[in-house]
Amino acid sequence: MTLVHADHGAAVLFALLLGAGAAVAAMLSRRVIGLRVLDYPTGRSAHARPVPKGGGLAILAVFVTGVPLAQMIWHHAPTVADKTLLAATAWLGLFSWRDDMHPMPALWKLGAQVLAALLVAWGSLGVLPHDAATWGMLLGRGVWLVVLCNAINFMDGLDGLAAGCTLLACVATAMLCLHVHAGVGTWGTALVMAAAIAGFLPFNFPNARLFMGDVGSQCCGLVLGALGLHMADLPPLAHGWALMPLMLSGLLADVGATLLRRAVLRRPLLRAHREHFYQMAHRGGMRPTTITLLAWAATLCGAGAASALAGGVIGLPAATGGLLALQLAWAVVVIRRVRHMPGLRW
Repeated sequence: MTLVHADHGAAVLFALLLGAGAAVAAMLSRRVIGLRVLDYPTGRSAHARPVPKGGGLAILAVFVTGVPLAQMIWHHAPTVADKTLLAATAWLGLFSWRDDMHPMPALWKLGAQVLAALLVAWGSLGVLPHDAATWGMLLGRGVWLVVLCNAINFMDGLDGLAAGCTLLACVATAMLCLHVHAGVGTWGTALVMAAAIAGFLPFNFPNARLFMGDVGSQCCGLVLGALGLHMADLPPLAHGWALMPLMLSGLLADVGATLLRRAVLRRPLLRAHREHFYQMAHRGGMRPTTITLLAWAATLCGAGAASALAGGVIGLPAATGGLLALQLAWAVVVIRRVRHMPGLRW
């Protein structure tokens, strides 16, 4: 069901659900702080003192309960895609919380991501792979989901950066899907995730009292990837497959360029480091709040480009070209800071 065909009562209940979800996420975030599961600073950390982690538990709890409630309000019968997304998010979130508590090998974490991604990819297809084409689609969608899980995880290193970008991308996705009268399975899911992050974000920005941890970043990445697949499957959205990559172009460009550089220099790709552009900007003296706000602005620019592309206002070359120019400008700023900072090497 879409908002166009909705009754006033359902809309009011849904608004109350979103408000309650944000409130519950805030309450649970306070409780997680009380657990005193601390993230101790290391040579790779941006923080100088221990900070509680695991705020993603609040996001996960609100998401996996809020989505079914939203679907009940709108009388939406859950599809296979809805069920697999909830199951995979719960699985990956709980696995990641275990990793937050007791770190596990990188390959184990990658295996958990692959399992969750393949489950969501299969649900999005709605059919069991039966030929080369469907197997290719399954694997392609699985790779996209694993990329998003890791991208959000890699970029979750400064107060509010990953969480804020996820919130903005979810709101933009919901607006686009509402505009084309998509079902609640897409825009409702996006808004529930946005509400959950909205409750958590005040504890993470501008001065973090709580980190998401892997339990939050992995779940956010998986849900964003699934929303991107939903938009790709909406015929009214022109270039639907490109909309989520455009929204998250700032994050994806940072991760892609950093991994490419490390590969060229033959540095281990699975080893933690502090070589992302946002990390180098911070090490170069830029304030964390400024970097986060710039990342949010980049997400808003990506959302604007995606909206213009989906509406046929601009073409794909113009959308990607404009965002690429912004990323190149940011790269130049960071490179200059690194060069002018005594003792700092990339």
